[in-house]
Amino acid sequence: MELPGYDELKKQCLEAAPEGVDTREGSLFDTAVGPVCAELAAAYLTLQSFYDLLFPDTSAGAYLDRIAAQYGISRGTASPAVLEAEFTDQQGGDFTVPVGMRFSLSGVFYLVEESWLGGGRLRCETAGEAGNQLGELLPCDYLTGFGRAEAVSLLTPGEEEEGDGPLRQRVLELLAYPAFGGNVSDYKEKVRAVPGVGGVRVTPVVLGGGTVGVEVLGSDFNPAGESLLEDVRQMLIPGYQADGLGMAPIGHTVTVSAPAAEAVSLSAGILTGGDPDAVKAAAEAAASGYLKSLRQKWEDEDAVVRYSGMMAALSGAEGVVDVSNLLINGGTANISCDGVPVDGTFSLTVQDLE
Repeated sequence: MELPGYDELKKQCLEAAPEGVDTREGSLFDTAVGPVCAELAAAYLTLQSFYDLLFPDTSAGAYLDRIAAQYGISRGTASPAVLEAEFTDQQGGDFTVPVGMRFSLSGVFYLVEESWLGGGRLRCETAGEAGNQLGELLPCDYLTGFGRAEAVSLLTPGEEEEGDGPLRQRVLELLAYPAFGGNVSDYKEKVRAVPGVGGVRVTPVVLGGGTVGVEVLGSDFNPAGESLLEDVRQMLIPGYQADGLGMAPIGHTVTVSAPAAEAVSLSAGILTGGDPDAVKAAAEAAASGYLKSLRQKWEDEDAVVRYSGMMAALSGAEGVVDVSNLLINGGTANISCDGVPVDGTFSLTVQDLE
């Protein structure tokens, strides 16, 4: 919908002036209609904004929520991280921590919700990605005989509230490929709704008629851990039975797994004029970010680690002047992944420009 702008509105007003009225620039009539046309132009821009909010491809915020609700889709809420921790006593032996005890890590608090000898499961008290961290946990209360606690595994990644972009994409996908009766779109929609899921790939008839393969990435776009996979299984096929008591249709035998993690290692020489340690960290973050971008697209296409893509990522890192002798997994060829690429060993040699 093409709406008139200020210049067009003013031109129309001047042309509509009665015959004999001076409409030259700076005239009384020209001066009088200018502010009116400016207000009309602003009103038209506001109207255009509201017009865009009516359609899913341009809508945003609460308006997009209302459009999504018409198709049975709701914005994903923030969910907390779940960690596995190891507990030892003051002599280094296994220790049992009581359920309900609180620990902190980098200013974020965790609550023990399940405990066993030498370990336990902790849930972050703060929803979102803030809880996605590992390391030494500090107890918030005194416990006799307690020695050390360390978070060793991220069972279910915490995720932030779903943004407009992903929600819009889900709505458009549903409109293009309606979810119905256990088709691929139906599986994707239901699995994505599980807290902690960031990516889903569905393979129909994976082992013959009536079988479905579901592969899952966590919200951090790494292969899903066993705890998250179990959550998906129990949602689709509780009790592992094809009896239709879960979200999977009657007769569907569903296999839920994580895609294989394929480590990508690289070595390169980095030329810089800045602080070597900071530049090295920035280059490593850029390489890691490039691999994550491939995992984010894994739902729709197989990951290919391209030599040119990695070179561009390193070259674009802050402080990097030049990159030389780049090798990916020991070579210069593109790498096609059967699973998803994850960070391997990054060996970067940083040299000062001077």
